Amino acid sequence: MHEMSVATSLIDIVLDTAKNNNASKVTKVFVKIGRLAGIEKDALLFAYDAIKDEYGLIKESEMVIEDVPITGKCHKCGKTDTYTEMFFACSSCGAYEVELLTGEEMSITEIEVD
Repeated sequence: MHEMSVATSLIDIVLDTAKNNNASKVTKVFVKIGRLAGIEKDALLFAYDAIKDEYGLIKESEMVIEDVPITGKCHKCGKTDTYTEMFFACSSCGAYEVELLTGEEMSITEIEVD
């Protein structure tokens, strides 16, 4: 389960950021994860909850995950589409020359502290 190592990396970033900003407690961590990032949301939440108890600063925190849809732009006609499957054909012209715009990212967008 690579989500454990992802959770560990996220926690390291959260702890460093909180300490650098003299936070006494982290209450929420907001994360955006693209559908193509290869991260299982429930497994990441489980891993985060399992590890956070080791650190007083984040012990009572909650991770909030925002799913980022897969979007792409057709190089042939310029239409931007949202995709539900890993089949990237333009819905307007049928071309397969699609540049992915979103869906692969994973980032911490906000850390809520006291």
